[in-house]
Amino acid sequence: MTGTMTITESRNLRIHTFTAPDDGWSVNSHIIELPTQLIVIDAQYMLPYAREVVSYAQTLKKPIKRLYVSHYHPDHLLGAAAFRAPIYALQEVTAKIEALGDRVAAEEHEKHPDRIPDHAERPTVIVRPGVEVIDDVRLSFTLLQHAETEHALMVAVPDHEILITQDLVYHDVHVFIAEKAFDTWLAGLRHYEDLPYSHILPGHGLPGGPELYGSMSHYLVTARDLFSKSCDGEDLKARLIAAFPDFTGSAMLDHQKRFLFSPAKQKV
Repeated sequence: MTGTMTITESRNLRIHTFTAPDDGWSVNSHIIELPTQLIVIDAQYMLPYAREVVSYAQTLKKPIKRLYVSHYHPDHLLGAAAFRAPIYALQEVTAKIEALGDRVAAEEHEKHPDRIPDHAERPTVIVRPGVEVIDDVRLSFTLLQHAETEHALMVAVPDHEILITQDLVYHDVHVFIAEKAFDTWLAGLRHYEDLPYSHILPGHGLPGGPELYGSMSHYLVTARDLFSKSCDGEDLKARLIAAFPDFTGSAMLDHQKRFLFSPAKQKV
């Protein structure tokens, strides 16, 4: 296995978190192991890493019954081609994938034609925010707005104090700030930090505890300041790497350049 697998255990529940290597943007897929089935949260960026998630799931000897896609960004969506389970997503996320998914896939396929599909898989089941009991385990589905992206899904297992935040939180990985929603993102972090979850499973980087909210807030405040001082994407990238030299995910800093700065300001 080229990625890293971390297991979060709480009584009779286990969640297996696969963190991709740096070239896979250190993105996470979380496998919720229920008594008779598996639920996967997010599909990976590259197909080889998505296949690693599927292969690992097979060792658990339970079928994958659902694949949830938290939002439409390529690193959470494009690996879905490796799965055979129904794809679940919020209505807002489904609409984004319908409108933009194939364009996003084509752009990323051009960069990595052997590792990324040329189209995006479509969700087949709409997720509605609220609580659902699956295999006698209570799962809570929440619509997160105006953080990394406009609409995203978070999944909690409240009876076990576990919150799968996905891209509300990164852990020691450079953050995609292209939508520049610093204030509302920081407000979201403060809100969830006050809730009684002791296990925080982020969208990128290894799982941790509530301390991840503080480190994520620090990154966003720093990034907001450095963005205001940067003349172009390369300048911002250099400043963020200098501020967080031990972080992975530098590809994220390249990916966001065209969203943060006009083409005329980019260095050729």
